[in-house]
Amino acid sequence: MAASYREIDYRIRPGKHAERLMMAEAFRRLRFANIESYQYVGLGSVYFSDFKLMHRALGTTKMISIEKAAQDKARFEANVPFGCIEILWGETASELPKVDLTLRSIIWLDYDGRLTKSVLADIREVVGRAAGGTVIAITVQSKYDRVVGNNGEDASLIDITEKLGAERVPFNMQPQDLRGDGTGKLFRNIIVEEVKQAIGDRNAGRHAGQHLRFKQFLNFRYEDGARMMTVAFVVYDAGQEGLLNLCRFEDLEFYREGEATFEIAIPKLTTREINYLEAQMPRQIADMNIAAIPERDAKQYASIYRYFPNMTFVDG
Repeated sequence: MAASYREIDYRIRPGKHAERLMMAEAFRRLRFANIESYQYVGLGSVYFSDFKLMHRALGTTKMISIEKAAQDKARFEANVPFGCIEILWGETASELPKVDLTLRSIIWLDYDGRLTKSVLADIREVVGRAAGGTVIAITVQSKYDRVVGNNGEDASLIDITEKLGAERVPFNMQPQDLRGDGTGKLFRNIIVEEVKQAIGDRNAGRHAGQHLRFKQFLNFRYEDGARMMTVAFVVYDAGQEGLLNLCRFEDLEFYREGEATFEIAIPKLTTREINYLEAQMPRQIADMNIAAIPERDAKQYASIYRYFPNMTFVDG
């Protein structure tokens, strides 16, 4: 299979671009330490789009990108945008254990495939060592793909169960439950349970005052050719509850702490329509004059106008 960066130009995915901007805004709210002191760990690909944004938006100067495409090492190194980015070559399973997670970190495990046992192992690895105040975000594909069995039956649930483990999939789940956002809900619940178990393992034998906790604050869905989902959590010490409250994540329109999702939908608008709506921002849709613009598109624009991609400068 060709590397995903050879198939997809990550700079011109409008939903992904809006997601990056939203995540950067959420990360700026962290109050556990100066945001400039955070370490950023990601899967940059040859474009390093998220690294460019996070460095400029957050001021982080310790950045680590994990890359498995060692056969294209020269190309990747030629495209590293800043001198503060270190590349670790290999699979996440072998390279994540090498990352010093005693440092407060923002870790974006931005996969281009679906949730698998290896992804869950990566999540356990980082949650199992994360310092208090660390953010962990996970992105995976979340679209239901029908798998046909040998007898023509829907074997999608069997396929997903094999990839994730029978203990992680509800025993009473049916193939039709995977349709729509059903796969995304299943993946989100499995990820949350994996985080919960990793936190529980760390807390075993610790005094209650030394326990770690976690809180979900993002739950995105978007589609740029593939249906994607991102969930993000902050891991913090019991004594840091006050610092968590100071983050005020709940003030963000796209804050989500449970199964409810925020849909990043990029409406198809002309430049004139965008300018017309933008001149009325910030305003509730009920108070806007949308003229001939479809109401659904106007609502979508109003919900993400601050993060709406300008395709001329999408790579910033």
